[in-house]
Amino acid sequence: MRDLHSNLGIVQILDPAVTTSTRVGAPVDRQGYESVEHIVLLGMSGDTLSPSVSLALKLEESEDGTNWSSIVNDSDVLGRAIDGSGTFALVDDPSEDGQAIAIGYVGDARYCRLQVELTGTHTNGIPVAALALLGHGNVKPVS
Repeated sequence: MRDLHSNLGIVQILDPAVTTSTRVGAPVDRQGYESVEHIVLLGMSGDTLSPSVSLALKLEESEDGTNWSSIVNDSDVLGRAIDGSGTFALVDDPSEDGQAIAIGYVGDARYCRLQVELTGTHTNGIPVAALALLGHGNVKPVS
């Protein structure tokens, strides 16, 4: 039997919280790992989502953990397309909340992080949490 548990590093990058304004996740340091998967968990929004009340999920990268730039090349991600602003998911309809959204980062930068950018007035907010799964560790077991 294969053991997935001993081959993954897990980092909580956004604490579970009702979100009413833009949040930036903790940086993920890929040192010692070859891959990272970001997983965003969305609850049911307390506001009616629309093009004017929405949230965009974005990825950023950094060589030093200080200076960040948006990831804009599809060749740097897996599982979803990414646009010129770094957005890989736009949640702007009530049918789109209450889901898990995942994207893999395969770029060359040592650090990456997630941003949840809210547009419009989110009076009641939306529950958001996020994890990063680090895989292909250079030393095993990783946990």
